[in-house]
Amino acid sequence: MAPGFKLISADDHVQEPPDLWLERLSKTKWGDRIPHVAMQPGGVERWVFNGKVVDNRAGAVTPVARVGALLSDPYADPPTWSEVPKAAYEPAERLKAMDRDGVDVQVLYPSTAGVSGEFLSAIEDPELELACVQAYNDWLIDTWAASSDRFVTQCLVPVTSVEAAATEMERAIGKGHKGVAMPAAPWRINEGSTHLYDPEWDPFWAKAEELDVPIAFHSGSAPNILLQVYEGLDPHVAKAFDLVRQPTSTGMVLGRFLFSGIGERFPNVKFVFASGGIDWMAFLLEVADHEWERICMKGAQPYEMDTAPSDIFHRQCHVTTWFEQVGLRMRGLIGVNNILWASEFPLETSTYPNSVATVEKNFKDVPRDEREKITSGNTKALYKIAR
Repeated sequence: MAPGFKLISADDHVQEPPDLWLERLSKTKWGDRIPHVAMQPGGVERWVFNGKVVDNRAGAVTPVARVGALLSDPYADPPTWSEVPKAAYEPAERLKAMDRDGVDVQVLYPSTAGVSGEFLSAIEDPELELACVQAYNDWLIDTWAASSDRFVTQCLVPVTSVEAAATEMERAIGKGHKGVAMPAAPWRINEGSTHLYDPEWDPFWAKAEELDVPIAFHSGSAPNILLQVYEGLDPHVAKAFDLVRQPTSTGMVLGRFLFSGIGERFPNVKFVFASGGIDWMAFLLEVADHEWERICMKGAQPYEMDTAPSDIFHRQCHVTTWFEQVGLRMRGLIGVNNILWASEFPLETSTYPNSVATVEKNFKDVPRDEREKITSGNTKALYKIAR
């Protein structure tokens, strides 16, 4: 890599260890409802939340850990926890892997909790949901943020109470979290949650604006909007389809957001739509503006939306790129300031251990100043990384 360039990955994952919630929640109060790992038929271990095996990603099996980038076969999930590489869950080993990959800083998302906390959000007991969310948030600060300033942590929030979500966000940000990750469609996961675009959530967005922290939605965090995986597919084909359908869901989430009114009511809140890639972004912005002008502005009863969707996006939204090349050729339309580079570590889709080579190939025709923004500067500014 050329001198002076540093890689900051805007989307990587921590793997929660089996004792995370067991050590932080009362066994007397919650018993086996506490998230834990348990052996299942066939000699495989799975996570159990609130007494239920976590296996609800719209037909995709949820393994004990998603660590494909660290395995000889990236698509063969480890059957038991003992086979999970330490770089997935130990900060010291993670730093070694980052050095090996040429990555200076990682922005962290969860794994077992759901890529944006959606599996915790599915817990139907609001008190248990909040206890699990707080335990995760505290563990992330105590274990990861405290170990190195190369880890940028994002808190989770409960979704069954807007007041509880705003309160926990403020508490967690006060402890040192730099952002918030939350499910893109919690009302589809938990009947106790209302639609994120309902004005009932306005106090939450207002609090995010006050705290000046980004809100992130990771692809796959709205499992019920994903197409089902056909049970008759070969396991490797099913895995490939699963990894295709998750990024495409980001288009639905972002497209819906641009017309939600949130951006107009809270123009200073920044949003991240992670792990969806960018190759499709130029078309989404074009069609969104086309329909906004054709229907919202010229209809018989114009919809009260004064700002073009593309202007909302360019003002306050970010998307992540990892392996793609086509989208970078359209960066002028997407917005150089709106693109964040990510390595996706340690998922099977990760560029690890070849992130530097991947960046060199993908950015060979990108001017130095633009390359620096996308691979480090934009993320550094968004999360206020002091390095």
